[in-house]
Amino acid sequence: MIVEFDNVMPHPLLGSSLDKNSAWKSNLVVDSSNNHLLVSESGKGKTTFLSIVFGSRNDFEGKVLVDGSAWSNYSIDQRSEIRKSRLAYLPQDIRLFPKLSAYENLLIKNDLARQKSEKELEELLTYFGLEKQMNQSAGTLSLGQQQRVGLIRAIIQPFELLLLDEPFSHLDENNVGLAIQLIHQTCNENNAGYIISSLGPDYGLTPEKTILL
Repeated sequence: MIVEFDNVMPHPLLGSSLDKNSAWKSNLVVDSSNNHLLVSESGKGKTTFLSIVFGSRNDFEGKVLVDGSAWSNYSIDQRSEIRKSRLAYLPQDIRLFPKLSAYENLLIKNDLARQKSEKELEELLTYFGLEKQMNQSAGTLSLGQQQRVGLIRAIIQPFELLLLDEPFSHLDENNVGLAIQLIHQTCNENNAGYIISSLGPDYGLTPEKTILL
């Protein structure tokens, strides 16, 4: 998957001062065969950038092309198919269904592509030490627990490009290590790349490219 930014500038950031190396108002190519670290200070548009790649925001100037065609040229069904099989996304606010259990949140996502067995879903929760929270409602989990469930939910679908918005912000060092290991393993299995946003720390990641905002 190739995502091209052609002189893109989000409407909410119009008039803002930009770093000379900023991806905004520039020509940028994101190739899903590479891993990317998206870095900026707070308020410079990391969440907006990922939302634009995902196609959930169109309040910007410029053009965004996905495999040579503007997001706006894709039909609703085509966008849905891309998000089901080619783009995986963990938003910063996680967006779990609060009244459903951690396990039920995974089941709903897994039903779209049936990529994992129920046993594999349970094993992923256990991998993150969440076996006792499996049947607990997501709204009662800690933010760190929710973030781990959200990461699992993101990677259980097929994808070419994995979008993760500050995915380690509520994790301790041990769980960051587990998360990074799982991300690399799953990307390798899917022959995919990632864009991971950060306020600055690289968390020991070794991306081929860094995107600055």
